[in-house]
Amino acid sequence: MFGPTNVMLHAVNVEMTDGDATEGLRLADRIDTTQMPSRERQFTFGLEVARCYDLRRHDAAVLVHLLELEQLAPEDLQHSPLGRQLVTSLLGRARPTYRPQATGLAQRLQLL
Repeated sequence: MFGPTNVMLHAVNVEMTDGDATEGLRLADRIDTTQMPSRERQFTFGLEVARCYDLRRHDAAVLVHLLELEQLAPEDLQHSPLGRQLVTSLLGRARPTYRPQATGLAQRLQLL
């Protein structure tokens, strides 16, 4: 609970909040969340990674992470203000190659 992984998770949050997406993603790449017992913490970490990609305008990566979050905790994603914001932003920038997936996600979250 208070070990090195948790410290790294907080470090990613600090970098994301500060707007340093590059450093946040660098730190995130060093974290293995598969052994984390808390689904909520996995969800929060995934959302923060998606936000880091959003800050860099890497929309395909944002979509991949949002779809993973939908699989992990669809109700959490539907009620997350940041998650809803990320989906809405993604829709505004979606390229034709992944617009159907982004639109489908927005519809499942009742954003359209």
